[in-house]
Amino acid sequence: MSKRPPNHPLISIIVPFHNRAAYLRRTLLSIFKQAYHPVELILIDNNSTDDSMVVSESLISAAPFPTKITKASKQGASAARNEGVKLAQGKYLFFFDSDDEMSEDFLSDALPFLEGNDIVAAPTKMIFANGASRCRKIYPNASVTDQILTGMLSTQGMIIRKAFFIDAGGWNEDLPKWNDWELGVRLLLHRPRIHWLSKSYHKIYQHEDSLTGPSLAKTIRQIMPAINAVSQLSLSSKEQQALEARKVILAAELAKEGKQDEATQLYKGQLKWLYLYTKTIHKGAWWLYRSFHKLFH
Repeated sequence: MSKRPPNHPLISIIVPFHNRAAYLRRTLLSIFKQAYHPVELILIDNNSTDDSMVVSESLISAAPFPTKITKASKQGASAARNEGVKLAQGKYLFFFDSDDEMSEDFLSDALPFLEGNDIVAAPTKMIFANGASRCRKIYPNASVTDQILTGMLSTQGMIIRKAFFIDAGGWNEDLPKWNDWELGVRLLLHRPRIHWLSKSYHKIYQHEDSLTGPSLAKTIRQIMPAINAVSQLSLSSKEQQALEARKVILAAELAKEGKQDEATQLYKGQLKWLYLYTKTIHKGAWWLYRSFHKLFH
């Protein structure tokens, strides 16, 4: 085992998995290629019923750094991540999903900015089922309003100082979807020192059984706990308005998918122009609201 380079803090990479035997090899091999060290890898088997544990155990012997693997005591990705934090020895935490591919230079590129910051963040690259790819459009800042509108802080896109993460409350274990969106809001409400990298990193695969889900209509009931959790936070009037706009956009998307009953529960007649725009055109709705809001407020 190589000695720790001077001024290189230990980073804990935490990866929960549930029935990911088909993807884990790709994910783990990409993590093993990290140029940065020292790191430790913490794998949490979230009660898999397939061969995920077998695949993991067959690969970790080839890991170029310390690796821990354990079984989660509670179901859910957020609960598994929190269990990983309890095992983590690193000063910084990096959470990664078990069906994606990590860029080998991300941690190294973040190194110069770790000291003196609570979060080092970056855009990610989406890979779709047809092979097309797209870098996520984000606004690299520390605005709670922008996090509510765009979800710019996402699971694989941020390295977080462990002490700051714990102070912010960790992962909300009651949220089956959009848990990183909600976490991002709480992190930013704690006013972090944050640095954004300009390059896009990782390959975030979109598929039928990915955590993002196949469609809004099929996942809205799992998304609503995150919406409700954010509504209970101490938001400014501007941030509350952004949350209402996010609800309107969701409602219009649901109506467009034929789920009018679900749309009605979210849309109460506010921001009618945004609702109609999203329902008829859809593309760029959050960007349009953001632009108008900044122009007239």
